[in-house]
Amino acid sequence: VDVICLEMPDGQSVLPTLLPVAPLRLTCQELILSRQRIGDPGCATACGFVRAWGSRLQIIRLLECDLGDVGASCIARLVSNRLQPAVGLRELNLSANRIGDRGAADIADALPMLDSLERLLLERNRIGLVGAKALGVRLPRSNVRELVLGSHLGGNPLGPQGVKALASALDDYMPRAASDRATRLGALSLEDCDVGQQGAEALAEYLPKSCLQVLSLARGNIGDSGAEAILNALPKTLASLDLAGNGLSDVSGSAVGDAFYRMPQLAVSLAQNHLSPALRLILTEEHGTRLRV
Repeated sequence: VDVICLEMPDGQSVLPTLLPVAPLRLTCQELILSRQRIGDPGCATACGFVRAWGSRLQIIRLLECDLGDVGASCIARLVSNRLQPAVGLRELNLSANRIGDRGAADIADALPMLDSLERLLLERNRIGLVGAKALGVRLPRSNVRELVLGSHLGGNPLGPQGVKALASALDDYMPRAASDRATRLGALSLEDCDVGQQGAEALAEYLPKSCLQVLSLARGNIGDSGAEAILNALPKTLASLDLAGNGLSDVSGSAVGDAFYRMPQLAVSLAQNHLSPALRLILTEEHGTRLRV
């Protein structure tokens, strides 16, 4: 059998879903079915097909597969099987689907069992406040180093309160007994996640306690006040900050200039903002390729 035909219930799909199973036999370490609209039924079938070797999975990529909360829950059950958890899983990419709060919460509940998971990509889904809260609670008890909830292609409707709930996961000063993890988040992408000024201020509260190296808040509606709060709270480890498309003025531009002097390794993007030509010229001449305007 190379293809499984899944008939959708009436009204859900005009054409049956075709699940190619031949690629799943090629390796016991990958589950990759990107850009194949298998939906939740196809995801459940694929998870059942690979369950026998689920503990050996290292990469799961199901981008643009039309997965909803049910599909995300199937993935969560597959990787967190108590008898055979996917302890070697390094990357979980479920970007560009229809996953909402319930699916995100199930994924979050699985994180403490995935000792090797370093990359979690959930951009372009429908995760809101409840899903963000679940991730905020579980992330400190995981080894995830890179969390992508938004990119230049789109984000999630977290909103300021969702970002605030997620911000506590940046606290690397948690007691060892509570966290029991050697690694913490190194990269956080919240592009197009409606961070807002309140969300930026919540992040600023925890940023000094973090070891972040990369932070992206592009197109987050944070404004000058939010940007200033972030720039005044940057951890010494940060190497890249993306503030593009936030309606920022020369006030934020000057604050970026000050940050450059404090942090010689820092690079910042202020593209698609409202800096004056004079300040753009000054910053570019002084800081060169460290600044993108």
